Amino acid sequence: MRNFFNFMIEQNTWEQWLEFAGIIIAAGFIGNILLLIEKKFLRKRTEKSTTKVDDLLLNVLQMPFVCGLVLFGIYVAIQLLTLPEYVFPVISLAFKVLILLDVAWIINRLIKNVLNDFLLPYATNNKDSKLDVNIIKAIQKVSSGLIWIVAIITALTFVGIDVAAMLTTLGIGGIAFALAAQDTIKNMFGGFTIFMDKPFKLGERIKVAGFDGTVEDIGIRSTRIRTLEGRLVTIPNYKIVDSEIENVTTEESRKITLNLGLTYDTTPEAMQEAMEWQKQLPDQIPSMKNDVVVAFNSYGDFSLGITFIYYIKRRSDIWATQTEVNLAILKKFNAEGWNFAFPTQTVYTIKS
Repeated sequence: MRNFFNFMIEQNTWEQWLEFAGIIIAAGFIGNILLLIEKKFLRKRTEKSTTKVDDLLLNVLQMPFVCGLVLFGIYVAIQLLTLPEYVFPVISLAFKVLILLDVAWIINRLIKNVLNDFLLPYATNNKDSKLDVNIIKAIQKVSSGLIWIVAIITALTFVGIDVAAMLTTLGIGGIAFALAAQDTIKNMFGGFTIFMDKPFKLGERIKVAGFDGTVEDIGIRSTRIRTLEGRLVTIPNYKIVDSEIENVTTEESRKITLNLGLTYDTTPEAMQEAMEWQKQLPDQIPSMKNDVVVAFNSYGDFSLGITFIYYIKRRSDIWATQTEVNLAILKKFNAEGWNFAFPTQTVYTIKS
């Protein structure tokens, strides 16, 4: 290494070093100028256009193009220096690898921006679309991983490494790795099952593995749920697949059974009037469905029993509707003098 530096100092003049540094600085300066032009002028023009293609191209090419320009400047600058013969093949190979990685970066950004700017908004805004938000996000992650794997394998081939032999060697240790990472593999297959079966979507409320909450993220390894208490719970995907999943959001309606008890001094006419009024409650509360059931069904120890069954419409606020129904019953019964029963006991005394 010392001989190399001595050679560089002895064989290159100050003029060569100045030209070398000047070209690199100029490449960086031009790159910054291009970024400024993109930010101040091109971005404003693309925002005014009716198509998103120009915005897509700017987002994709912005940084990779500048990095490529700087690499080109360094490559040109190096040609001005006097170098040992064995260095040129190494430099040429290094630039090939860097250009390959820059191209992989462009492809990765292109796929990411197409998915985020076109497919993802379409799937989010169109409920009838067959595209699924979770699948699009999974495609983004998988495609990004595949692009970089292919780029690294190609770069290793450029360097002269026998990739096939390396993969064979890795395959021998693959069994041990698979045993050590079996939970991760199970989670990935669980995530794939969730993406394919679609038992729930982002933003939906589910009950699974003893938790009740809203789905905030569906990943390849795990799913995050925000519970009703506000806690963020991360559940491995294989546990979700192996558990019973209740999708509360997709239920057509929520059945509520309310048992009421009136005192024994309630007249048959009052009982009939109370039941008829309860049948009309859906007309007062929009979140209730019309198919209600009201029945005088029991003579209890201390009350006349009324069973009131009603259904809350899909995507309605369950707690708010129950509160509204209960308050309406309480106000009406108090106003009409229909008294609720409570446990009582009559004691008879016998005088001797």
